[in-house]
Amino acid sequence: MIYIQKNSNYPIYLQIYCKIKEDIEQGNIVHGERLPGIRTLAQTLGIARNTVNRAYAQLAVEGYIQSKHGSGFLVLDTANKVTKMNYVQQDTTSSSMEISELNQPVSPYDFQYGELSYEQFPFKLWRKYISQILLSPQKEVVNQYPDKQGDLLLRQEIKKHLHRSRGMICCEEQIIVGCGLHYSLDILCKLLAKENNTIAMEEPGYNGARDVFINNNYNLHLLPASREGLIISSIYHSGACAAYVTPSHQFPYGTVMPISQRKELLNWANANDAYIIEDDYDSELRYDANPVPALHSLDAHDRTIYIGTFSKSLSPSLRVNYMVLPVQMLTMYCSLFRSYNSPVSWLTQRALAAYMRDENYESHIRKMCLTYKRRHDVFIQEATKMFGNKVILHGRGAGLHFVLEFPDGEEQDWLIKQAEKVGVKAYPMIPFWNDQNACPQNMLFTGYSLLSEQQIREGIALLQSAWFGTVSK
Repeated sequence: MIYIQKNSNYPIYLQIYCKIKEDIEQGNIVHGERLPGIRTLAQTLGIARNTVNRAYAQLAVEGYIQSKHGSGFLVLDTANKVTKMNYVQQDTTSSSMEISELNQPVSPYDFQYGELSYEQFPFKLWRKYISQILLSPQKEVVNQYPDKQGDLLLRQEIKKHLHRSRGMICCEEQIIVGCGLHYSLDILCKLLAKENNTIAMEEPGYNGARDVFINNNYNLHLLPASREGLIISSIYHSGACAAYVTPSHQFPYGTVMPISQRKELLNWANANDAYIIEDDYDSELRYDANPVPALHSLDAHDRTIYIGTFSKSLSPSLRVNYMVLPVQMLTMYCSLFRSYNSPVSWLTQRALAAYMRDENYESHIRKMCLTYKRRHDVFIQEATKMFGNKVILHGRGAGLHFVLEFPDGEEQDWLIKQAEKVGVKAYPMIPFWNDQNACPQNMLFTGYSLLSEQQIREGIALLQSAWFGTVSK
């Protein structure tokens, strides 16, 4: 059986090629056996015939199969033969690392975090808006450099959305449209630069943000995070110019920051001429209650820098996020970045603005919440049924991932290897720790955004057999 991942970073034809090649080398497909016809396999996998044809062509070039008139593609005898890798011209862009990784079977049970299933994207509406804009008088600006802060129409729609959904009051002049969190944090690192460049951030916390701070020569002051929230007391002696936090859904534990801690952070920022960087990365995806008010909406002293994104609600590949700067930072921003242009395509921004204007974005979020709530609930139900008290789930009620804790002490390296044996991919917690020696070894990080409800059931059943069934330590 050939499994493909349409949202994978690797081309589908390479996934097919590697799976068939592996089956031939392992003897699962033997000499003289006929492969499925191109049309048949394309229909089975729901892909274009050219994709299958490209995979078969590569296998033929390397001597694994041969096309015979009237018989289709037959497997050749590869025993005791060394096949030279002669890639056809269009394959030369593939790196050797990609090919090596693709030699591993593509798992249909990948509990990754970050990517979304492509079925959720509103293709028809998006195509409609793109066409409308290209046929309208708006197209006159297509050859102009965009505003450094982003398209004005999009910023106006973002302002309205933040007021309705997050209780925030701001103006479009405060909004900076960017191409992802890293871009926004790079800008902030330049705006916040002082003699004592120290940023406070959660430990564990988002490693992508940590890398940006380190690359900009900031020192890190770590605020211990747990399933109960942050320990903020040490920040008063940190000398930090800002604190980067994820208060609505702490990453990775999934904790909601209590109101007492929110007020404590705001008081610290106001008393120390510092700022709070509020990363609200998946605030729309709450399943057990209404969205938690943004920290920004509680700030009476304009010390909060709010960062939001469309990556978790619409698509990560659109590369659209935004931040809301305090009014007092706007003069410095306009001075330092006066020659910059927006890094996001004008067409993408204008289409997104129209999509939001017509209230399709809010409708889309409601559909996403229903879809992912079902997957969230299935995960909890199956994990409870299969694992019992052998696994504790953290991060219920929101987002697209869980943290799995193993109270009996099973270690993450062993757990991941056992999962691989049954075709399931699970992930470690260690990347989210700055001090990796402090990372508990009995935890895993599991997402479910790419999996259907049935795949979640099947994947958890396989994990139960690998971790607590017949597979031995």
